[in-house]
Amino acid sequence: MEESAEELYDTAPCGHVSTRPDGTLVKLNQTFLTWTGYPREELLSGRRFQELLTVGCQIFYETYYVPLLRMQGFANEINLELKHKDGHSLSFLLNAIQKKDANGRPLSNQIALFHLVDRKKYERELLLARKKAEEAIKIKTDFVSMISHEIRTPLNAIIGISNLLRDTHLSPQQEEYARILSFSSGSLLNLINNILDFNKMDAGKVTLEERSFDVRQLIYDTVYGLGLQAEEKNLALRLELDERVPAYVVGDPLKLGQILTNLLSNAIKFTEKGAITVELRLGELFSDSAALEFRVTDTGIGIARDRLPRIFEEFTQASYDINLKYGGTGLGLTISQKLLELYGTRMDVESEPGRGSCFSFRLRLGIGQEARESERTAETVPNEQSLQGRRVLVAEDNEVNVFVLTRFLRKWNIDFDVVGNGRRALERITERDYDLVLMDLQMPELDGFEATRLIRNLPSERLNRLPIIALSASARISLGDRLVSAGFTDFIGKPFRPEELFTKITLYGFQPSPATAANRSEEERDQRQGVDPARSPPGFSLEKFRRLTADDRQALVELSAITIKSYEAYKHEFQEALETGNLEKFDFHAHKIKVTLELMQAHALKAALQQGKKLLAEKERAPDRIHAVLHTIQCELDAMIRALEEVRKE
Repeated sequence: MEESAEELYDTAPCGHVSTRPDGTLVKLNQTFLTWTGYPREELLSGRRFQELLTVGCQIFYETYYVPLLRMQGFANEINLELKHKDGHSLSFLLNAIQKKDANGRPLSNQIALFHLVDRKKYERELLLARKKAEEAIKIKTDFVSMISHEIRTPLNAIIGISNLLRDTHLSPQQEEYARILSFSSGSLLNLINNILDFNKMDAGKVTLEERSFDVRQLIYDTVYGLGLQAEEKNLALRLELDERVPAYVVGDPLKLGQILTNLLSNAIKFTEKGAITVELRLGELFSDSAALEFRVTDTGIGIARDRLPRIFEEFTQASYDINLKYGGTGLGLTISQKLLELYGTRMDVESEPGRGSCFSFRLRLGIGQEARESERTAETVPNEQSLQGRRVLVAEDNEVNVFVLTRFLRKWNIDFDVVGNGRRALERITERDYDLVLMDLQMPELDGFEATRLIRNLPSERLNRLPIIALSASARISLGDRLVSAGFTDFIGKPFRPEELFTKITLYGFQPSPATAANRSEEERDQRQGVDPARSPPGFSLEKFRRLTADDRQALVELSAITIKSYEAYKHEFQEALETGNLEKFDFHAHKIKVTLELMQAHALKAALQQGKKLLAEKERAPDRIHAVLHTIQCELDAMIRALEEVRKE
């Protein structure tokens, strides 16, 4: 064993030297001898370590190294140059420890030397390996992004056409085919989105935002958005919100919404009967933050105990049979877990086969305030007439995409023009007034980025405020700051959902122009001539309103009367706030009416109120734009009042 230890010492990859306190060499290994070219006998014949140093390093040794070693008993990472036997110098990093007796007197110095040539070689190799790994990740990321873009382009046509097809008169068999087509294309889109999300996380490109948002509203929107899927399976969807939870918290609502959507989607997918419960509870309340617990519980198929540790691994599902029956990538939980890791927490799961599962996680989020301008847009059911008279420019070179887009625009009675490149879009915008532009990013001659940048640089206040929505099959996060720097108002990914397209046009399509002014003038002329200027069916529903009263006729009449009275008051309050420019008053009443709007699913009015808050928050308020928003708010409230009056007469 002693021979083995001595052999290890002698052939170590670093030089080992032992000296007396005065520097006299008493022991050294073969590695040091090989580096310096000296025979062992020569160095052990009374030579001192400092004699092997260059002149400058000898001075450093006496004035710095020896006092440091004596004072603290060790010295690390000291850069010294030693003379080779043939005269040339060698660079080393020195680490030394001084051994002392019981009285503190120095006994010996143990020195380890690292050849900087070898070290730099190792560092270069390490940097090269890291560079190759980063290049490999970039190649993989770019490849996935490119493939997803190429898949999204034809998928946009498939989903768009299937949506249009389902709106036509079909036989029962054709309706089933169209439903399967729509479901399968939606599943493929979800697969692409999951792979993109996982790819971005794997590349470390996902970060958390920090902004104030309404956490209760976020949960409500998530449950409401997936409610139809639960209804199709006759599943009860329950929501339990702790009233002690602060209304507004600071965090990333998009990431949190993605986690909740993944959990709720899985619960619906793997539950055939029973109920799904979404809970939000307050763990502990601090002066500036709140510890929140989120839980999604189902009565589904459950997960075997031995499979629980693996369900958060990528591309993993509870069993092969489940994959065959339910499909999916097995990435949803992995993505959710990685998102939670950004917050420094993890997801817990409790499950029992045949009895259901419970997924939960805890977050500590700062307490926020209501944002002056909500970035969240409501999910809106497309209405064929609610955007009538709006004028939209479509800049898109793909004929199939143009076909899908224009069919929806025509369905919603929107006046539109189509151009095939950014240069034509630039020319058309200067020739005609538009309320909104849908701009594809990849076009010949002049792409969407450059076209938008040129539009924003034109000396026109109208064009500077013109809403321009980017259209792209690329993921939004991969476009980064290019969208903002180019001057885009918002983004719609392809394939788009009709509801999303309708919502964005509703939200941003209040830009006043001669087109909207002309419509307003025609409406006023019709009123003078006795023509009924009734607007299109409004974007709201009385279904939840009726369900709230549980078929109690008297309660329904009383609730309708109360709501009508409050809506009449809101008409006056919103008008006064908009005309006087009182943002605080407008914001206050917009918050008060929020619960009632959710009850009536009044998405069109919610979008108008969001736009009103945005206009009032601007330093330079445009009276014509404010008038357009006020007109929409009044019309939507009047429409709901008329509907509630009919309810009272039933």
